[in-house]
Amino acid sequence: MANPAATTLRIVLGDYPHTMPLKRGEITSPWLKLDFIEVKPLYQAFKPMVREHAYDASEMALVTYFQSKDHNKGLVLLAAAMLARFQHGTMLFNTDRHKLTPNDLPGRRIGVRSYSQTTGVWLRGDSAE
Repeated sequence: MANPAATTLRIVLGDYPHTMPLKRGEITSPWLKLDFIEVKPLYQAFKPMVREHAYDASEMALVTYFQSKDHNKGLVLLAAAMLARFQHGTMLFNTDRHKLTPNDLPGRRIGVRSYSQTTGVWLRGDSAE
């Protein structure tokens, strides 16, 4: 039985195996109701969350959160990984130039499309080790 005094949170989460039971209503609480807002592609929810606090909670790329924190946007990070992947497969190198190994990366310049792109930040951090 639903609790009429339950708190409702407007939330944006992607469709993952670990979020779908919540989104389908298979996991419920008498104290909390989740009102899922569907935004596709998901990254389009980041800007309204940061600028307008359009939702009560939202999945967000780490770098987007770090930028919002740097600009005092009033968001709080709940460290719960929704999507994770090994980033090294997204780094590209022209092998016609020469052979490159991970040990060759420290001190080298790594170009990224945008500093707001989380993958680029991870790769730059990985290459600096």
